[in-house]
Amino acid sequence: MKKLYLLVILILLSKFSLAYDKADTTFTYDLNGDGKKEKIKTVIKEDEGTITLKVNDAAFTYIPTSTTDTELKVIWIKEKVYLMSTNIDYYGYESTLFSFSSKIDSIGTFWSLDRPEISNSGIIKVNDWLGFWSADYEYQLINNKLTAKYKDEYTNFDNLKEHEIKTTEMIYLHSGKMLNAKGLYEIKPNTRIYILKADIRELCKEEDSWREGCNWYYIRSKDGTEGWIMLKDFQDKVEGIPWAG
Repeated sequence: MKKLYLLVILILLSKFSLAYDKADTTFTYDLNGDGKKEKIKTVIKEDEGTITLKVNDAAFTYIPTSTTDTELKVIWIKEKVYLMSTNIDYYGYESTLFSFSSKIDSIGTFWSLDRPEISNSGIIKVNDWLGFWSADYEYQLINNKLTAKYKDEYTNFDNLKEHEIKTTEMIYLHSGKMLNAKGLYEIKPNTRIYILKADIRELCKEEDSWREGCNWYYIRSKDGTEGWIMLKDFQDKVEGIPWAG
């Protein structure tokens, strides 16, 4: 009876945990619930910078930011089976989620400083690096697509307290998080400023832009002038920000 009980526990644990952490390896798993195991394989071509995910006769090739230490895992979300490919990126981990029926579909890619936490309810918790600070947020699996869910505003900038940030050029602050918001307040060069809040929900849409450049930051100068400004409008006009990379 004890052996049977232990066997049931092991089966349940394997169903709701990550598995198969080897790359360039063939294994089998029933991905679509039809009782038949699919043949699954990842093929990494480091010279081309590509990863090819193969399931039976279907294949999906993509170009990640890195192919270093790539892993392929089977995960369960909302009683459905998915494949997750993870590689080590410059600042942490890059993961891509896939579903399979008769073909392979990419659901989305996400990044995290630490290995992402994935719940059976479809919530993926990440901690992402934003150039000079990190933010906790989550992705939710909605209609088979990953959707990022951020806080309205972030205020944790403890890592900046030991740094003196000063303007090197004139910058202009807005009264609200809109480019046409009323009030445009100037801060002159060689003025100490403090970064107090951030709203990271808005991303740049231009292909040649850093996506986080359109994040909004709430800044206050030493003389009390304060307001909102996009990162791209002040990042090259200040000194003392502890950029990494």
